[in-house]
Amino acid sequence: MFTHMRIAKPVINLERSFRMYSQGLGLHKIAEFNDHDGFNGIMLGREDLSWHIEFTFCHNHPVQPLHTEEDLLVLYYPDENEWMHACKRMIDADFRMTKSFNPYWDVNGRTFVDFDGYRVVIQNKAWA
Repeated sequence: MFTHMRIAKPVINLERSFRMYSQGLGLHKIAEFNDHDGFNGIMLGREDLSWHIEFTFCHNHPVQPLHTEEDLLVLYYPDENEWMHACKRMIDADFRMTKSFNPYWDVNGRTFVDFDGYRVVIQNKAWA
């Protein structure tokens, strides 16, 4: 059984992605690296989570972020007031709200897109 999960994604602008996700999701910088074989990276998470997000940028061979409308990071907020505050934080952090490709996510949630096209669903439901 694994003990931790890292979600790694290439981005065009590390600082912008760090700012958006730290403000929008309340994540903190837990680690970073510079010029590791041409890569820079920032990892965001929280002590109470068993996962974190890593954003990378390669100076030698920049990677264009690739995604589909169904590549989602889904976060569950069962309390409606917390969910509404989370959605407001996403907009305040410069995420763009969009209609979800899969209509299921629009029933109890809202879908947000960052500058690289990555999608985050803020779901007003508990994960059972």
